[in-house]
Amino acid sequence: MRQKFFLILLFALFSTGVWAQSEKPLSESESQKVVSKLTEAAAAMQTLQCRFVQEKTSSMLAEPTIAEGTMHYAAPDRMRWEYTKPYAFALVVNGERIVKVTDGKAEVVDGNSNRMYQGIVGIIMGSASGKKLFDTSVFDVVLYDEDACWRAEMTPKRRDMKRMFSQLVFRFDKKTNGISRVEFKEASGDVTSIRFEDIKLNEAIGEDCFQ
Repeated sequence: MRQKFFLILLFALFSTGVWAQSEKPLSESESQKVVSKLTEAAAAMQTLQCRFVQEKTSSMLAEPTIAEGTMHYAAPDRMRWEYTKPYAFALVVNGERIVKVTDGKAEVVDGNSNRMYQGIVGIIMGSASGKKLFDTSVFDVVLYDEDACWRAEMTPKRRDMKRMFSQLVFRFDKKTNGISRVEFKEASGDVTSIRFEDIKLNEAIGEDCFQ
């Protein structure tokens, strides 16, 4: 259950409940300018550290479930995504090596599972580096201008993605051009949203974080 939850969330990373949405999408030329800004900001990011608050709503749950944790990323291919509440679970990526840490016990991911994780991590790392911020081979993307952020609505094209998600929604802060919120609308109707807080860019991260 934790791993499935993590895989759903991972399509972010670099890759929201319900927020007010503007109905008018940006024109093609406006979208190109925004994508250029976001891509440049992502390419300039060498490290990122933050806290996150995750909320999941489902017709099967009487109330939303809340989880909290931290994320550390270092270009080009290292990341630690860690839940601290209400359970302890982390996924640590260091190049091609992927380790799951459950209740303090580390396990290297290999075989078919490794290929699955690598595919997901590849999307994340590409987005974080600015190389595949909006991959139109995977998603149909429409950009909107909101008061304090840009909203990107991404509809999956690939069959395997469609089985998991009906839509992904990203919000980028206009002041920093960095990710601030993300929403995963699952094919089942469940919604998982993540809010990023206390974001620190380009500050040193110890090597032990990715061990």
